[in-house]
Amino acid sequence: MKKFFLFLFACCLLPIAYCFSQGTWTQKADFGGGSTNFATGFSIGTKGYIGTGKDSTGTETNAFWEYDPSSNTWTQKADFGGVPRAGAMGFAVGNKGYIGTGRSSVFFNDIWEYDPTSNQWIQKGNFPGTPRMYATGFSIGTKGYLATGDTTSGASYMNDFWEYNPSNDTWTQLTFPGIARAPGVGFSIGLKGYFGTGNDLSDFPTQDWWEFNPSGNTWTQKANMPLRRCSASGFSAGTKGYVGTGQDSSINTKTFWEYNPSANSWIQKPDFGGTARRHAVGFSIGLNGYMGTGSFTKDFWEFDPNGNAVNETELENLISVYPSPSADGKFTVSGLQFKVKIIDIYNVSGKLVYHSTVNRKQETVNLSEGSGIYFIHLSTEKGSVTKKVLVQK
Repeated sequence: MKKFFLFLFACCLLPIAYCFSQGTWTQKADFGGGSTNFATGFSIGTKGYIGTGKDSTGTETNAFWEYDPSSNTWTQKADFGGVPRAGAMGFAVGNKGYIGTGRSSVFFNDIWEYDPTSNQWIQKGNFPGTPRMYATGFSIGTKGYLATGDTTSGASYMNDFWEYNPSNDTWTQLTFPGIARAPGVGFSIGLKGYFGTGNDLSDFPTQDWWEFNPSGNTWTQKANMPLRRCSASGFSAGTKGYVGTGQDSSINTKTFWEYNPSANSWIQKPDFGGTARRHAVGFSIGLNGYMGTGSFTKDFWEFDPNGNAVNETELENLISVYPSPSADGKFTVSGLQFKVKIIDIYNVSGKLVYHSTVNRKQETVNLSEGSGIYFIHLSTEKGSVTKKVLVQK
């Protein structure tokens, strides 16, 4: 009976789509501001922007940079108009960008508008909610939105939600039915907004995912992100959304996932091209996404959702995990013609239970966890793939 239950449970998990899929990462010119953490950003037209945060010395900054993908170059622009800060939120509406909130020695609620044509910042009316850091910003149509955030240094998270109208510089408080959290991920696809992840009040990463419809001011809970995350980064490109990097309960990660709103499903994509990190900045330009900085790094990467790093069927077929089921938690990962850099193993709750860096073509794993289903995520130089193993002790 126990074996039947575990087999049935494994089958029910298959629609989550733990599999390697198309998409390629290409490293671009390093961020012009150098190694940075806790920055924010947005895109306007054919350019991307990253600013504020902490520089390589750990000092808050108000430096602000523009990225041009056509020339793969960074250009320093006028400094952010407010006090240097970290953990600010940003979004773009039309041809203007907005940055506000955040923290240095105090928490802020000021909001600033950036005009790329004049390269000038103008202070707008203050955000009327509690000053905070780690709020999530995104825009839908002609409005901007600010969700949740941290209002004290002791992780006092909020679950409030606000709409900003640039035409008359006003904020309207709306509702968010989910739990308080920070730092989450948000973006828009078409006329809907999407928001989720972040630490809960016990500082444990969440994985719930929500859709916001501004026409009726309604939220609908959608399929959970397959793995828990806080301090992740995301963007939308075309009709899909993307969430990656960040931290699980204790370890930075670079796994990367695609959300399809029409199917309400998640598909794993190739890992983020850089090192594992949190507090990266993500935005999209055209049909491609861009991510970089975070965890005091400066590398910057372009994601092409339609690219293929390696024949995914070949990668899937080459790598095998056996025995499954395993009677003692020991199993072998073999067929690693491509150099494996990292083996990460997650339980069904999305908790990382094993992490190892290897260079061999075959690796024996001794998993000390109890009976259950585990997902083995293999990051290789040619892409990534996730396998499943059943442990029956």
